[in-house]
Amino acid sequence: MLEDLVERRAEVIKRAEEYKRRRTELNLEASKWSELRDELNGRIKEAVERAKGFKKQREVYEKLIEEKKAKRGELNRKASTYYSMVEKLRKKNDLKSIEVFERLRRRIDELELKQQVEVLSKDKEKKLVAKITELRREFDGMQKELEKDKKLKELLRKAQRYRREADKYHEEAIKYVKLSHECHDKMVEWFKEADRVREKADEAHKLFIEAQEEADNAHRLFVGYLRDIKDFNRVINGLRRKIREDFGFRERVEARKRAKSIYERFREGEKLSTEDLLRLQKSEMMLK
Repeated sequence: MLEDLVERRAEVIKRAEEYKRRRTELNLEASKWSELRDELNGRIKEAVERAKGFKKQREVYEKLIEEKKAKRGELNRKASTYYSMVEKLRKKNDLKSIEVFERLRRRIDELELKQQVEVLSKDKEKKLVAKITELRREFDGMQKELEKDKKLKELLRKAQRYRREADKYHEEAIKYVKLSHECHDKMVEWFKEADRVREKADEAHKLFIEAQEEADNAHRLFVGYLRDIKDFNRVINGLRRKIREDFGFRERVEARKRAKSIYERFREGEKLSTEDLLRLQKSEMMLK
């Protein structure tokens, strides 16, 4: 029975060591996932902060756009007032419509801008220059006609001045619209980056939880086996103590028998040997 208990205890000790090692491995794995999760959460925070920065800058641009649009609208209204006055005088003098005049001016601006920003072949650029020259000649002719009347000329000058100022604010508004769109695109991209990293962080957290739960389970089993080892130790030590006590009891019984036999021989007058005397003496000491 004792040997069986010792063998079973050895098996339990082995299992306890296995779960102890497993617990250590799982705790290291959980720590790895925890560190990765924390690193990814830091990247999420950085991405969100960048996105918020672009969002804030976009709001600044949106405010500037509104201001430029408001100023452009104010100037266009003033220009329209003077153009209306020019239109009345034009009809009185039977001149071409000011709307035609303005459309021609805008068309010339568009073509000149195209010439400046687009890369054209020599043939296409030659045709474009010829078209601009033709439209410019027509525009100058119309302007000269309009300017023959001094009052109409002055009104047209004021209208054009306000229109040019309005165009400047329009260009500024377009510039800020472009910058706003760039900020919006960057803001969206950084928010998407935060979402992409968040998926990885969530997966790392999930793996951390799983490893931690397994480590906790391994720890519970390890502790349970430690309690079993303690119980085995108590039983085994008790059995060993009982065996030792039983062995001493048997020795005392045997000593008593030997002493009684020697003593009987002594009473009958038999001569005792030195060995018998030593045995008798030893038995008496054990019996005390």
